[in-house]
Amino acid sequence: MQIPRPRHAPVPRAGVPAARPAGSTALAAERPAARTGRSAALAVISGDDVYEDLFTAASALESALTDEGFAIRTGLGTAALDGAAEADLVVLYIALGRFTAGQRQALAQAVHRGCGLVALHSTTVLASPPDQLDAGDRLLAELIGSRYVSHGPRPHESRFTVHLDPDHELTTGIDPFEVTHEHYRLATRPDVRVVAWRGTDAGAEPLVHVRRFGNGRVVYTQLGHDMRIWGEPGMRRLVRRGARWACRPGQPVQNGE
Repeated sequence: MQIPRPRHAPVPRAGVPAARPAGSTALAAERPAARTGRSAALAVISGDDVYEDLFTAASALESALTDEGFAIRTGLGTAALDGAAEADLVVLYIALGRFTAGQRQALAQAVHRGCGLVALHSTTVLASPPDQLDAGDRLLAELIGSRYVSHGPRPHESRFTVHLDPDHELTTGIDPFEVTHEHYRLATRPDVRVVAWRGTDAGAEPLVHVRRFGNGRVVYTQLGHDMRIWGEPGMRRLVRRGARWACRPGQPVQNGE
């Protein structure tokens, strides 16, 4: 069955530039030059490990980032975000981890200045009710570009095909692949670009999306629930590509890893 690509319509917002094609001259000019040597990545692991295999999967995340050439520092708990300003890339792998207002603001400021951000899976599951988001959760949802709404109808997990946008540098050259994973329904901001999705009876469901936040690039993937997905080569390629894409706005991602 032919799965229609999700529609996306980048919409400029005050103070946040609209998305531009990756590798454009304007994009490169908007972010300060990256440090020489290996890019510094801060991986923040925090929250409830009962439903998400956070701490075991963190080793797979570290391996993927190291393979991509990052000098990685892993912090347990959101206090590690105090070092966000020193990183070229921040990776959030969180399940209801509690942020302070200052930590969320510091992260938003770092990304707005040009730090890359990759958010994984349950990071979009916010603590406050969807219709009563507190200020901190609103800021995080705005920064990432989406928030968890529900698992959708049962079953909440299935085997499905990950379809990928062949026209975006993050996903070009990666063939569709099958995974077994739980489902998320997301509320997305209008300026995200969906670059990977699965087909459902209700239409295409976003799996990976990208956006701009000030001078920074943001990648979110709802994949990452447990070690089954981390054993998929396609998942590791998406994480590596996403990290490099987010970290180096002016430098194209290489097709071969």
